[in-house]
Amino acid sequence: MITVIVTFKISEDVNANILKEKFIETSTLYQNVKGLLRKNYISDIENCVAGGVYTFASRQDAKNWFDEERINWIAERYSKPEIKFFENPVIVDNERKLIIS
Repeated sequence: MITVIVTFKISEDVNANILKEKFIETSTLYQNVKGLLRKNYISDIENCVAGGVYTFASRQDAKNWFDEERINWIAERYSKPEIKFFENPVIVDNERKLIIS
């Protein structure tokens, strides 16, 4: 599995409620993405940073999603994103009471 961490700067005038509404507005876009297992929206309002943490089944699925068009869309909607890809060799899933490797 692959975890992708995306962060971007947000405007100082964006509060938690505005950001949550923007996130909800786009949430359905992620329901049928090939290989996407989970997306967590993240925010740090005090430091004007937001983004997402994604878990994909494979690096190829993640790379396919984060193509140039997707990166440009994020940049236009918020600001230029920083995107980092990480191998995810072990997961502790407390909801299902599993260790996945």
